[in-house]
Amino acid sequence: MPNQTTATVASWRPQTFFSHRIETAGQIERLNAEGGIAVRFRPLGRAGAAFTFVGGQSAALSLWRTASRSGFVTIPQIDVDVVTIRFVTRGVMLRHDHRREHVGRPGWAMMVMFDAMRDEEASGGFEALSGTITRQALVAGHMAFEGEAASAALPDFEPIVEMKGLPLQALMLTMDRVHGQLRAGVSDSDLLFPLLEEIMVYQLLSAWPRRSPAALRRRSASDAAPLRRAQDYIDGHIAQKLLLSDVAGAAGVGVRRLQLIFRGETGKTPLQFILERRLDRVHADLRTSSGGGASVGTVAARWGFTHMGDFGRRYRARFGEAPSLTRRSPPSARG
Repeated sequence: MPNQTTATVASWRPQTFFSHRIETAGQIERLNAEGGIAVRFRPLGRAGAAFTFVGGQSAALSLWRTASRSGFVTIPQIDVDVVTIRFVTRGVMLRHDHRREHVGRPGWAMMVMFDAMRDEEASGGFEALSGTITRQALVAGHMAFEGEAASAALPDFEPIVEMKGLPLQALMLTMDRVHGQLRAGVSDSDLLFPLLEEIMVYQLLSAWPRRSPAALRRRSASDAAPLRRAQDYIDGHIAQKLLLSDVAGAAGVGVRRLQLIFRGETGKTPLQFILERRLDRVHADLRTSSGGGASVGTVAARWGFTHMGDFGRRYRARFGEAPSLTRRSPPSARG
């Protein structure tokens, strides 16, 4: 799990990209000595070690993919307050906590507290998508998501859950997407990534089963007023980085309630609404002189779209044509 350089540091040092390929005992020793990760590795048995892990980090979370032919053992070497989420896609991960044992295997997902870990053992032929999130960020997300219904303590999540439902599968897909963007690098002008990162946390909070599910208090107030306040806030801040917690705060509701209101009143998620508003701004700039002769990429980046492949797909789905065609259309054809 990528993280700090010394055993005394308990906060994260973001590494936007990291990649390690280990094939010899000497490489394991150097990796353990160099630091920068929260665990130390050792071979599984006498066969040596052969594994890779590649990923990236932001201030609150870390995501990486691991693959190993030989298997390996990891032991914590720093004190850090994070929650680990892992989707094993091949092989087995056997985790020993101080009080119990957990087994991760394909078709199941793991959520465990790092400070409870004694060691982890990955089998040969092991592959997994893993991530950590700080407890502070998860608590903040929980408070924002539940709004007035939230307590200050994290829910009591199940440590091992079966991947039966679409919500957990959607969470894995979002983690994979965030992992890919962290690997590719996230620029300051990317207005979508902070929102995607936030949504991943909310997906985790809503999709992961709890040992004692919390009952949400019913609300009888009209949805029209908070929806209008949310839409006004989005429109007023559409060129800036938007978080759902900020939108929900402006609307006077929690994030969970905000999502329900948008789905019930518009048939869309808040994220879809925000993306459509930004696509509309790009479309308007390409159709008029407000584009200022800038390239399609420059206009798209102005409204927060920095990954052009994803932008192009979204644009064509909304307007039925490529953005370059919108720019080339003569005024008489624009209606």
